[in-house]
Amino acid sequence: MYNQLRVERYKMWRFTPLYGCMLFYLFSVLYVILGRGMNPQAIAEFHTMYDGFKEGVQDCSFAFLWGMLIAWYVGSDFANRTVHRSIVTGSRRSDIVISRLIATSVLTIVFHLVTVIGDVIMYGTQFGFSFEGFNARDILWFLTVCLQMIAFNAFFILITYICGNVYAAFVASVLIATIGGNILRNFLGGNYIYEHSFFCFAKSSSNADLIPCAICAIIATVILVTITLFIFRKKDVN
Repeated sequence: MYNQLRVERYKMWRFTPLYGCMLFYLFSVLYVILGRGMNPQAIAEFHTMYDGFKEGVQDCSFAFLWGMLIAWYVGSDFANRTVHRSIVTGSRRSDIVISRLIATSVLTIVFHLVTVIGDVIMYGTQFGFSFEGFNARDILWFLTVCLQMIAFNAFFILITYICGNVYAAFVASVLIATIGGNILRNFLGGNYIYEHSFFCFAKSSSNADLIPCAICAIIATVILVTITLFIFRKKDVN
């Protein structure tokens, strides 16, 4: 496992698509801050910097980007035969899968953290910089969302290992992430099961949201990793 994590650390620092996605998001935030400002509807609905945090921490509108990043990051290991070399050199397949889950979780959580901070700054410039409304439970809220993101990553790692090809995984992940994270929420808003799944992040810092979201995320992660390992152990890797 240690050797696999060292490989992932090396890969992460050189995974340029992550930097490209974050730069794109930061430029969009700067455009709002320095350009035309927020639209009148947003200004009427929100009033504080804390509203930016609440919007950012539960925002899953970038799910298609996360699906893309996961498929690209993990799927490229099949294209450049990294998985094959890891198996040949004696690495356990469970270590390979878990190390990829850890690496992709770091990538997507970093991106989401940038999103939250960007929203807080954007709202602060519009409504004034004040920490009114923030409290310790917001840390638990963010950590719960991180658990949901880990489950989300495990799901897309499973898709990538089923495909066994970076291009097929890329297309499948973007489509599923777009449908699951963006389109379904328009039809399943208010549905208890959907709103506590890893496709829809925790809506508030209340126990009624955090506890079921965290439990579902942990259960989903265990199940998805188990299925991935079962498929991977049966799969011939060239």
